[in-house]
Amino acid sequence: MYKEFEQVIENNQGRIRYIASRYCQNHDFEDIYQEILMQLWRSYSSFKGQSSIETWLYKVALNTACTFVSKSIKHKELQQVLSEVIKPESQSGQENCQAEILNSFMNTLSDTDANILMMYLDGFTSEEITEVVGISANAVRLRIKRIKTTFEDQYIGEEK
Repeated sequence: MYKEFEQVIENNQGRIRYIASRYCQNHDFEDIYQEILMQLWRSYSSFKGQSSIETWLYKVALNTACTFVSKSIKHKELQQVLSEVIKPESQSGQENCQAEILNSFMNTLSDTDANILMMYLDGFTSEEITEVVGISANAVRLRIKRIKTTFEDQYIGEEK
């Protein structure tokens, strides 16, 4: 079972790292990443295969990240959290890099919308996304359409 779990983590490390980075401050990254890995390990034996392994992984990782954030906020003053979240991003010389454009755009989205977009880009169906985020498939499709429109408005403009 350990080798199978190790392979699942290896195949999905980028997703896990993205979720951890999305839900934490820079100094909390390792803590939340380790917490997600521990929760995935604890939950792995109960995975029944009723959904894809990726769907299960997203659900566990997102729930763990949300719990981590809730606990963190309870232990810190709200002003301290806000001052750390609202930091000006440094400008890079590679602003036109697709990954940076996507990351910049995702930072403007709510956590739910960013997770929906990430799963959509990973090829998940609306029904699979529904299992993870807990909203209807129609709501998922509507959000994807709105996200696409917002991206086009912000980054593509009138060049249609």
